[in-house]
Amino acid sequence: MVDTARDYRLGMALHAVAMLERRLRQWGLPWPVRRQEALALVEEARKRLLRARYSFLPAEMLAESEEVRWVSQAASRLREMLLPEQKPRLTPGQELAFAEIRWALLILYGLPARIRLGEENRPEWAVDVVGVEVVRVEPLAGTRLMVTRASAGAAAFTIVTNIQSIRPGEARAAALLPPAEFSGVVSEAMYASGPIEARYVGRRVPSRLLSGEVAAAVRRIVEGR
Repeated sequence: MVDTARDYRLGMALHAVAMLERRLRQWGLPWPVRRQEALALVEEARKRLLRARYSFLPAEMLAESEEVRWVSQAASRLREMLLPEQKPRLTPGQELAFAEIRWALLILYGLPARIRLGEENRPEWAVDVVGVEVVRVEPLAGTRLMVTRASAGAAAFTIVTNIQSIRPGEARAAALLPPAEFSGVVSEAMYASGPIEARYVGRRVPSRLLSGEVAAAVRRIVEGR
């Protein structure tokens, strides 16, 4: 049985709901939005997540529960309402807003799959951790950081990192944590391992290959540390 009251996956989903609500109330993106309709869906998602949080169901039953399935389906509806089919040109501030909305929707949509990972309450299960190939590495001007582009097959990510030794062609785990902005560049993930085998690219990377930084980051977000 999952200790749903403390489960990081549900905690991260509630964090995603709060992020969506904040972005909807602020908006500022250069296309219209049906704000009240979207906010009603977000509020209902919060209510259903809170019910799921105190259900104490086994993982398989929780993943198939009406509450969790509704939240995942609502994320698909919100994606159609909030994000255009083709991303337009955006200012740096708008880039962060766009990335946060997209991240929050991915967290909510993928909640059933993450719950199916098992009964344990592992922080790294609260987010998607996927194998990527590092495609490009460049210094971020005025900092000691590197801007990288990484591919996970059909998906690609911009990742800002302090790993000076990172090289194009490496495969690494990338944890899709909430986006962050560094000197005008929006980072969509965090590298969560050293070099790994290329066979993990595009797949969820096992916990045994991950650094402890992922779990620590999730705890800070969910527990407010």
